[in-house]
Amino acid sequence: MPEVFDITVENKLGKDKRDINVYHHSTRGAHLISHNCSITLPLGTAKKGDYLHISVVRGPGDLKTDCLINVPSWTDFEFASEGKVTLAHSSDRILLKIPPGPPKWELKMTRPLGTLIGHTPDHVTIGDSQS
Repeated sequence: MPEVFDITVENKLGKDKRDINVYHHSTRGAHLISHNCSITLPLGTAKKGDYLHISVVRGPGDLKTDCLINVPSWTDFEFASEGKVTLAHSSDRILLKIPPGPPKWELKMTRPLGTLIGHTPDHVTIGDSQS
């Protein structure tokens, strides 16, 4: 099993065009991802102490639509939010739906040891609800 696994974080927040903060623990790198942009980072295992911390940049005003976070189901994660959240699991993806309001949520994602056999590089997408 590889020591690191590439994961891409995509910012698809079109309505409010907020930036996304991504902190990569193993490199101590902090990245701002603008609307319609992405970053690919090498994620090591939780045993190595590696993780990604993802949050939406706070700015003037609230988010006007539901925010959807699409996460691979093989990840372990902690999610914190000040508002109501809906969680849905569908085959190989987990979908978090956060209602409109203050952009106050955080996602800490780790790669569990021994679960990525057969997986190719994957992604996390943060965007607006299409409904």
